[in-house]
Amino acid sequence: KTNFTIQKFEEAKKNGETVVVTAWAKYCGTCKKQKLVLDQAEKDFKSVLFLYYNHPKMEDIAKYLKIDYRSTILVYKGNKEVSRTIGQLDKSVIYLNIKKAI
Repeated sequence: KTNFTIQKFEEAKKNGETVVVTAWAKYCGTCKKQKLVLDQAEKDFKSVLFLYYNHPKMEDIAKYLKIDYRSTILVYKGNKEVSRTIGQLDKSVIYLNIKKAI
């Protein structure tokens, strides 16, 4: 699923929201495993905005966010980047990074 727009991202940051951005690709096994954790996180963190984009197809967004690799997860609180991980599958680490921004 892809729901990332620069406008949605910037508006959420401006409003001081916690935002989780994930770079994924359909053929990426790590991305599929991350999605299971992030789907649960969406249920557990109702106040957090989760945004996804297809990394190889949406190069403009990758450049905008300075993301070089699929399976990258960014966590923002307002305009501040709180966390950036690549290939992270550990639910406790992903949750900890989200909690840092709440």
